Amino acid sequence: MFKNSIKLLCTNFDKVWKLLVYHILSIAICFGLLSVFYGQYMQILNLVYNESGLSELFQTGAPYGGTIAQALTAFADAVIILFRELFTTDIWLGVYFCFIVFYFFPLLMNVGKFVTCEMMYGYMSSCQKQSFTGTFLKTLGHSLAYSSIRVLYSLPFNAIVFLCMWGLTRVDNNVFDYIMPFMFVLIPSIILAIKGIFNSGWAPAIVVYNHNVITSFGIGVRATFRKIDKVFSNLFVIYLLAIVLSMALGVYSVIIILPVIFPLIHIFEMVMFFSSQGMRFYEDTDTIISPKKLEEIDKIEDAKFLL
Repeated sequence: MFKNSIKLLCTNFDKVWKLLVYHILSIAICFGLLSVFYGQYMQILNLVYNESGLSELFQTGAPYGGTIAQALTAFADAVIILFRELFTTDIWLGVYFCFIVFYFFPLLMNVGKFVTCEMMYGYMSSCQKQSFTGTFLKTLGHSLAYSSIRVLYSLPFNAIVFLCMWGLTRVDNNVFDYIMPFMFVLIPSIILAIKGIFNSGWAPAIVVYNHNVITSFGIGVRATFRKIDKVFSNLFVIYLLAIVLSMALGVYSVIIILPVIFPLIHIFEMVMFFSSQGMRFYEDTDTIISPKKLEEIDKIEDAKFLL
């Protein structure tokens, strides 16, 4: 599945640029909404930058001024100080910030994910190329319904990741400082891969079968569980590579890694769903992949779902 996803990514690399433009526009919209309180936010960010130790961290001009453990601790402290200042300065300022950052921005990102899955469905099923804007407008109703629920669904998983990361930075032990970077890579990768087991087939199920959000979630989970070991291992490797490269490259990862990782994950979900459902798909204009049919991979107790 990973190999087929990489090949489809290369064949459809135009979608990387289209999704990147959409992400840039989404970030610009969110920054525009936050700029309404530009003065207050800049005051708080300056305070966070100096109080958390980030100002000393970047004095060398490298991604990490000290050890990796010190850098990760400083970033965790910065997040805590940021929210403390937001809600002590003005509680509604904090609520507005959280709404834009944790709901509205992920909502826009998930809409882009849905559009990418729809475009990939056109290519994988009939080798058809679709415009991003046309697909965006055509699927807006489905994508908004999916994105609204998906954001709420993801919040507990994201909170668990943050709490684990914050807990690791609270361990005061010189030996653990050498272990912490590995834990920072492994724990988020495992949690995000577990989350992917339950939602990787969600958007593809809506796109392929045109069912509602709730029904499609069940279809997606059943499809994922047919190849749960492969789905988990592939997602774990993808997230592991993304986090390792992000830590190695620092802020430069935003420019190099993220524009490719997002469409790769979206394409992988479509490949996984097609493979789990036994659906043939185009890998390129000259190659058609024929996965095993459902009756070849399902257990006896799963036969009732074939209808």
